[in-house]
Amino acid sequence: MLTATNIQKRFGSKLALNHVNIQLNEGHVFGLLGTNGAGKSTLLRVLSGILRPEGGTASLDDKPIYDTPSSLQDICYLSDEPAFLYSATMSSMGSFQRAYYPAHDDQRLKELCQTFSLPMDERIHSFSKGTQKRAQLCLALARRPKVLLCDETFDGLDPVMREAFKRKLSEETYDRGLITVLAGHNQQEMEDICDQVGFLHEGELFAAGDLDSMLRDVFKVQCAFDEPLENRDFECLHPLHVQRQGRLCVLTMKEDPDQARAHLESLHPVFMEFLPLSLEEVFIVEMEEKGYAN
Repeated sequence: MLTATNIQKRFGSKLALNHVNIQLNEGHVFGLLGTNGAGKSTLLRVLSGILRPEGGTASLDDKPIYDTPSSLQDICYLSDEPAFLYSATMSSMGSFQRAYYPAHDDQRLKELCQTFSLPMDERIHSFSKGTQKRAQLCLALARRPKVLLCDETFDGLDPVMREAFKRKLSEETYDRGLITVLAGHNQQEMEDICDQVGFLHEGELFAAGDLDSMLRDVFKVQCAFDEPLENRDFECLHPLHVQRQGRLCVLTMKEDPDQARAHLESLHPVFMEFLPLSLEEVFIVEMEEKGYAN
């Protein structure tokens, strides 16, 4: 179990993380979405043991990460800018990893490189940005970590490789009990692979939980009436947004769907349809509630 309890982190006068709490169990993929400068990379670096928090504790299996060498060996952090030893090849990077990470598997690395079309004995420095991303992921999976923290890891990969690596991460997570955290801005990608998500804004984590539940909790209703209605007719439903186009109303709500349906039916609509929201739409709704970009 990967846990963050009341994590605080400052850079000078800027509060980068503000009492962040999170609990992640084995076999789950957690998507960390946030606005620009929200603190996503900082949180990943605290969870990986690169940064020491000013307050709170990050722990793996109840052991503080920052002060426990064995925990550091079990966590792999992939930054948004891959870094390799100068003039290194995949083969030499594998030898380097083996010296510091006992779980590293050379045969596993060879198999991954073969699967994802990576040469073992060419300098990684000569690879394209996308190919370096593939190299970073293969080296990470060859370490067989308990926790994989990915910061914009799929950026730079072509669509075919993105899908291939998403399948591989899903297999590793569910078959081996890996804890995977994906931080980024691509909501569609998160919706494809994650079963849990959380939103980070100005250093605060909120709306964290099961993805399916989150997508059920926020919804739109399209409805039309014989006579135009006023906004006050919908006030008891506490809609987040009311859009109008002639007699058609579109309500965005975080209300009990059954309660919403009962009230709207009492207004005798000639048409009514409940529509699910995508993760991107839910993210926009939540950010607008926080006053972002208003």
